[in-house]
Amino acid sequence: MTWRRLSRYIDALESAGELHRVSEPIDCHLEAATIADKLVKSNGPAVLFEQPRLADGTISEFPLAMNLFGSYERTNRALGVEKPSEIGERMVGLMKPDIGGILRAPWKGIPLALQGMSMAPKKVRKGACQQVRMADPNVTKLPIPTTWPKDGGPFITLPLVVTANPNTGVHNMGMYRGQIFGPKEVGLHWQRHKHGADHAADSGDGRMPVAICIGGPPELVFSAISPLPDNLSEFEFAGLLSGSRLRLTKCLTNDLYVPAEVDFVIEGYTVPGETRLEGPFGDHFGYYSLAEQYPVLHVTAITHRRNAVLPATIVGVPPMEDGYLGESVGDAFLPVLKFQYRDVVDLFLPLETGFHNLAIVASKQRYPRQARKTALGLLGAGHMMFLKSIVACDPDHPVKDLEALLDALDSKVDIAGDIQVLQGQVADTLAHASPHLNVHDKMVIDAASPTHDDPMFGLTIPAGPGESLVDSVSQIEGVSAVQMMRPSMMVVTTHIEGGPRPEESVETVDDEGAAAQRAHIARLRDEIWSLNGSENLRWLFITDDDVDLSAEGWRRKLLWQFFCRFEVARDLHFDETRSRLAWDATAPIPSNSGPHPVRRWPGVTLQDPEVEAKVDAWMEDNNL
Repeated sequence: MTWRRLSRYIDALESAGELHRVSEPIDCHLEAATIADKLVKSNGPAVLFEQPRLADGTISEFPLAMNLFGSYERTNRALGVEKPSEIGERMVGLMKPDIGGILRAPWKGIPLALQGMSMAPKKVRKGACQQVRMADPNVTKLPIPTTWPKDGGPFITLPLVVTANPNTGVHNMGMYRGQIFGPKEVGLHWQRHKHGADHAADSGDGRMPVAICIGGPPELVFSAISPLPDNLSEFEFAGLLSGSRLRLTKCLTNDLYVPAEVDFVIEGYTVPGETRLEGPFGDHFGYYSLAEQYPVLHVTAITHRRNAVLPATIVGVPPMEDGYLGESVGDAFLPVLKFQYRDVVDLFLPLETGFHNLAIVASKQRYPRQARKTALGLLGAGHMMFLKSIVACDPDHPVKDLEALLDALDSKVDIAGDIQVLQGQVADTLAHASPHLNVHDKMVIDAASPTHDDPMFGLTIPAGPGESLVDSVSQIEGVSAVQMMRPSMMVVTTHIEGGPRPEESVETVDDEGAAAQRAHIARLRDEIWSLNGSENLRWLFITDDDVDLSAEGWRRKLLWQFFCRFEVARDLHFDETRSRLAWDATAPIPSNSGPHPVRRWPGVTLQDPEVEAKVDAWMEDNNL
């Protein structure tokens, strides 16, 4: 499917009844994002704010579009597919063509040749993105939203950041959020693992050109977030997705080439060694990412197409729009992953865990520990190097069925033999729970059935105590609520005195409070494990009492808490025989003492109450 430009996709959504136009003024500060948040969580439509109000009270000349990809249907529509796996199947077809079939019937190779030709970008003298040039470039005139109350300012949330390798000239297009510092300064959040940071490190003492593109055909967004191999550029992949060569045009004030059909291009440069405090920012883990030093883009030009629309997104506590994009990326690249890792049958990264915190893999299991080997191999595959936890399951395991995951953990996992901890591995910069920036431990859980020649074959996994312990555990001091998820799997909520509240970020160290928290968790764990009949209570999850275990959908919220709050090294505890596991998912108090440090602890992304009340009333009036 070739959309060619963003407006065509927006028109298609409107024709399908999947777009709501807002003709009245809406503030870019919090209001627009709060509406988008409400819409994505209620399976609502995309929204086009025709009169976005800027910070100075004026109305922007550019409409603001949000929630464009906030459903599986819209994501598939954007990609022009019935299901995302079609993309991966196309890629595998190019990677391993049927040479014999093509030799016997050469015409069968024509579609393959056309796909290959569509991947070659086409340079044009001038693109639609340069139809208008701002006389005095000023990014504050663009309707860039502030999405959360404690954000450091407005952020470009769907940026297509173009850089070039200083040595080879090869271009890269990544998605690194951009904080608006002023009319001509934008923070660039490229992490050390990303190509943009690589290019900056190799740029020497000179200025490095950068271009931030916004909008354009939807396949550009998908290309920028996809885990592509180094020998396949985002420009080439965009051509494969659309089926037509991506048109590129040269920037006006530097030598970078950018997609010619985007809506906006912000041209500029970075100065080697120059950084500025960027953040906080309400991020996809559902917490505010910590403020850190990042490079600054100095704006030299802003161009845009006539009738330009600025697309934006909001990320935070899932489900969110980025979750649908992320799952589509996973589904699209599964055929390629299976081509590269032949033991993989299926794979799923749940959106509730922020993707990088949990992967569930169904693996072939023909010989002992094959599934475990598959899981270990995936920890080095592209962006999956950031994973915190991975569960390896049988080849017929339905990876997207989270109830089936609980069944497998309950009935197939021997805590002593099937859980491995890998110490001191690569972490995502945004992994706020890690004790050190960019470094954490990883956990591999083998939930696959042992083969007949495995030493663990025939091992009986005893049934858990079920509901028999609930009353006794409920009477323990400090226990707020108790639920059994499976016969061997208990969830306990508790109150941590002085612990971080969801609405606050904790910047100060409290070693005494952290020690008290550890002691509190240890006491609960030991008292529960000392109860008669608790010998086979193999999984004990302890989390804060800000989750209601009787509420609808509580298990999915628990999934978010379990994987976004805990750190493998700090928060997994085994009994003396290593046959039972306690999983501490309470928000930790920052501390420099104890077995593992706790860094500054960020608050949860929560809407401003006054803005939320205003938006709720507005949505009711508009039948949304």
